[in-house]
Amino acid sequence: MNYKMHLGIVVIGRNEGERLNKCLDSVMIQDISVVYVDSDSYDGSADYAHSLGVDVVRLSPDKAMSAARARNAGFKRITQINSELKYIHFIDADCELDPHWLNEAAASLSKNENIVSVCGRLREKDVKSSVFTRLCDMSWYIAPGEIASCGGIATMKVSLFEELGGFDPNLIAGEEAEFYSRAKEAGYKVYCLDVEMGTHDSAMLSFSQWWIRTVRTGFVYASEAKKGGGKLNGIIFWASILPVIIVLCSFKGPLGALVAFLYPLQILRIALKLDIPYSFQSKLLEATFCVVGKFPQFLGVMKYHINRVIRKKVKIIEYKA
Repeated sequence: MNYKMHLGIVVIGRNEGERLNKCLDSVMIQDISVVYVDSDSYDGSADYAHSLGVDVVRLSPDKAMSAARARNAGFKRITQINSELKYIHFIDADCELDPHWLNEAAASLSKNENIVSVCGRLREKDVKSSVFTRLCDMSWYIAPGEIASCGGIATMKVSLFEELGGFDPNLIAGEEAEFYSRAKEAGYKVYCLDVEMGTHDSAMLSFSQWWIRTVRTGFVYASEAKKGGGKLNGIIFWASILPVIIVLCSFKGPLGALVAFLYPLQILRIALKLDIPYSFQSKLLEATFCVVGKFPQFLGVMKYHINRVIRKKVKIIEYKA
């Protein structure tokens, strides 16, 4: 069955440059409704998309930029353009869409009225360009089957997205997990298909980029904690409590070094538990950065709570140059 008349694509981006060009190339060959939402870019992204004939929504800078706000705006616009839409695919401008994904996604969504969203296998485009792109490729992996949450790249049912009220525009990150928690509470399901969905270009080549991105992750965990979720206990223990214990124990000879040995033990434990289709060497790499990442995550947690106390306007945390 051809689902094209019932499908639409919302692309969101900010200063993605050549990555946006490739993204639009990959979605426009689908010959369906496409809307690009630009989050106050200064690199000409909005003008370029408009020159291709893409419907462009430019977010005003008077409110905080976020993926949630952009996706909601894109959804509103594309459903105005095409009232026949049943399915909508959200994609970030640093991604390229697999040409076969949309039919696979729509076919799956049409089979079960309780499925709100599906995603597929997303691969990092330049996986060999750095350690950090390798980490990204591993982080995109989701085992096929019913899952708790998709990422931002996913295909959804228009009717259910409207019913659930879309993404929370007050979240600068982590909006997907919050949305799917509401979906699950309402009795809807989310699935990962064993199908290629596309590629992602993180352009993450330096430790500083990884550090900033991981600070954002901590910020997200802190924002989710007020709703009863999150991984804050682990972050606080490994990045705050344990370092203090090590320092205190260091005054008693080798005890501090023995306590510090908990870090490599934790890395090994995580590597052995990881259920992903990668080599053990790759799993050790992922586990190492998982443990080291607790420190920038802790900074993100602190940033969240400091912003709340001083009531500072939340800004998007960007790691790309």
